[in-house]
Amino acid sequence: MTLQHPEWHPQRHPEFDDRMAVESATLLQKLRTDPVYRRACLDDPRGLHRDLYSAFVPPAHPEYAGGYRGVPGTSLALRVMGGPSVIVEGQTFTFMDPPDVPSAMQSLVGTVRLRIDTLVEPWDQLVTLSYLFSQFGFIHPFLDGNGHVQRSLFAAAAVEMNLPLSNRFAIHPRPYDFLLAHTLENYSRRPAQRPQWLSAVAEYLVQWLEGPFDAPGMGMAPLDREGG
Repeated sequence: MTLQHPEWHPQRHPEFDDRMAVESATLLQKLRTDPVYRRACLDDPRGLHRDLYSAFVPPAHPEYAGGYRGVPGTSLALRVMGGPSVIVEGQTFTFMDPPDVPSAMQSLVGTVRLRIDTLVEPWDQLVTLSYLFSQFGFIHPFLDGNGHVQRSLFAAAAVEMNLPLSNRFAIHPRPYDFLLAHTLENYSRRPAQRPQWLSAVAEYLVQWLEGPFDAPGMGMAPLDREGG
């Protein structure tokens, strides 16, 4: 007999919005001012997810906060994640298969850390942020709360690269809707075209940045280079 584990919808908690607004504002300030904490979040996002969501988990399943899908021997080992497609009406789009999630997150963390530490050109830094945002979204490592962690990691990586965040950016509430969701789903569905879709994501994410990107044309791929 297959053991059924409960679904989890933290956003349905009556205090979710109020508590998340406060927690997210505090988190963003900490990401801006505490380099040790910021790097820890980038090196292992599970602690960040646990901090944000441990108050909302079912009592019998504390692993829902801070646990990756696909970890053998846990209630998350076989949890498939998906949602309504924004590209094909009536179709469900699924994220990365559970067994692939832990290794994919390890690879993502390592790649982003290397790029943060070595790249200095603004466009390369923006593509790094785009890759982090897009690939994390495709992996969808947690049972819920991926968007808040996704935006938190974006903020942490931007600050690590000395890229100031604009006032348009927020961890909570979500500062985007259909346009970016459509682009992210295309990135996930079309591996052969990911460089182009990374450039498209970058064109959207640049509105969350100031500094070198607060100038004409700075959110676009250089004309003499491939985006990606």
